[in-house]
Amino acid sequence: MLDQGKRHRVRPTPASLLPGDRNARLCAMAAEAREKLRHWSSQEKTNTFDSLYDGVGAHEGCGGLLRIAALDPTGSGHLTEAEADRFLWESSQLFEELIHFLNLAALVAALAFTVAVPLAVLNLDGLSTFDAIDPSLGGAQSLGWYKRWRGPRLLHAMHWTGNGLIALSVYASFKAIALCFVMIPSYSFYLPDVESRLRFFMQDHKEIQYVWAYTYGSVALLLLSLPFLAARISPVASTCALIPAASAFSVFRALLFRADHMANFQLDIARRLMADGGEIFRGEVVS
Repeated sequence: MLDQGKRHRVRPTPASLLPGDRNARLCAMAAEAREKLRHWSSQEKTNTFDSLYDGVGAHEGCGGLLRIAALDPTGSGHLTEAEADRFLWESSQLFEELIHFLNLAALVAALAFTVAVPLAVLNLDGLSTFDAIDPSLGGAQSLGWYKRWRGPRLLHAMHWTGNGLIALSVYASFKAIALCFVMIPSYSFYLPDVESRLRFFMQDHKEIQYVWAYTYGSVALLLLSLPFLAARISPVASTCALIPAASAFSVFRALLFRADHMANFQLDIARRLMADGGEIFRGEVVS
């Protein structure tokens, strides 16, 4: 029974269940992918927020389109059975990697959700607040701005801002989880074979990019809310919470640099593919 279970778990997905000329359909799909990439690949440079890059699905969608377009780079319309079989096998591995990414994104978003919701409830219910002359704040000799920090106008603004940011974090995390719950089965058991999943990807390639955005946004908004939520506890807690809040900006800046670099790396591959029809081999170094 154990051996049967193992064989069931590793059973390969059928490459194609559709009748007719499989290779001709794959060539047509490759031509469609090249057409989707053509306008964006005519540029010299690109970036993460380039509207043309968004049109090809940004990093996630573009990566898949490049793989499909490289199947028939010259547009000859002819594939051998071995080439088609290898492409479908590699595509099956690609979908496994995609599902792994979606699982990871859902996990991170769920963690942010489980932190943000209790914080939102506690903030609505009221948090314990240090008095300005509490021993933790220096007692009767506490700093003057500690007393001003408890002013109603400032705390009122802090309360609104903190609640708004934490609510947005909850929304972003829930949106990311929902997207993952829809996309994971879409690229697994909703569609019976690899070719069908590829055809669906050609229609849906723009949507995958939002999973990363909502997942990162859920964590970043949670970090940004901390100084405002902590303002109701003490000025020390609020000031120290600025450190993780600032990391939401500093980390995003570093990630944006890497994202722009990857976008231009993909653009270079697309330009080569469109220019001379050269096949993109695994492990090729693009300078």
